[in-house]
Amino acid sequence: MEERVSYTEENRKWIGARLEEGLSLLRGHYSVKEQPSDPALADPVIGGRPHRARRYDIEGLGNLLLMTAAESEENQLSSFVIMPYTKNLPMLSADYVYNGENRFMLLEIYDLSVFHDAVYDAGIKAFGDFAEKMEGMQDIPPRPGWYDGIRPVCCVKAFGRDQDERSVQYFKEFLEIFIDMAEKSPALTGDDLRRKWEINRDYADRLIDEGGVSTDLFTKALGAENTRRFFHEVFFGTAHYRSV
Repeated sequence: MEERVSYTEENRKWIGARLEEGLSLLRGHYSVKEQPSDPALADPVIGGRPHRARRYDIEGLGNLLLMTAAESEENQLSSFVIMPYTKNLPMLSADYVYNGENRFMLLEIYDLSVFHDAVYDAGIKAFGDFAEKMEGMQDIPPRPGWYDGIRPVCCVKAFGRDQDERSVQYFKEFLEIFIDMAEKSPALTGDDLRRKWEINRDYADRLIDEGGVSTDLFTKALGAENTRRFFHEVFFGTAHYRSV
C-alpha cells in the first residue's frame, strides 16, 4: 500500500506540472484568465472519482479547460482542451492518465474549421508530422468513433515513469504547434465567426447525442441534460462565446 501511495503522490505532481507548463506556455502569447463556473458543474463526480474542472478564457482565441481527477489511487486524469472561437483553428485535446506505474497520453486534433486555407492545412500537416516523429513509447490503437472523420490526428501512447519528463515535453511541442498556427491565423469576422460558434456547438451536442468514450461516462453519471450543461458552460464554453 505504501508503494501505491507514493505513486499516487508522484503522479499528482506530474499532473500539476503538465498543466502549469501548458498555462505558462499559453500566457507567453495570450492573456489567459480563469472564469467562474457553477459549483454544481465545476466538480462533477464521474465513475466514482471527484473531478475538478477549471475554465479559462484565452483572450482573442477561445476557451481553455483544465480538468483533473488527481486524488484517487487509480486512473488519475488530467485534461487540457482548447476550443477556439474567434479563429479558424481546430480543437486541441490532450489527456494524460496515470495508473500506478503505468500511464498513457491521448493527443488529439479535431477539425472544427469553417474553411481550409493554406495556414490551416499547413498546421494540420505539422500536427501529423509531429505524431509520426514521436519515439520510444508504445502505440495504443484508438477506439473508433463517429468523430474519426473529423479527427485528423489521434496519437495514443503508453509510457513509463522514466518517461514522465519526455511526456511533458511532447505535450509542450504539441501545444507549440497550435500556438504557431494560431498566430498565423487571422481573426474571423461576420458570418465566418458565427459559423465557427455553430460548428463548435454542434460538435458538443453530437458528442452527447451519439456518444464518445469519455462522454458516455459523463452521461451515465450526470444524465444527458446535466452533461449538456457541463459541456456548454464549462468543458467547451459554448455558452460564453455566443456573442463574439
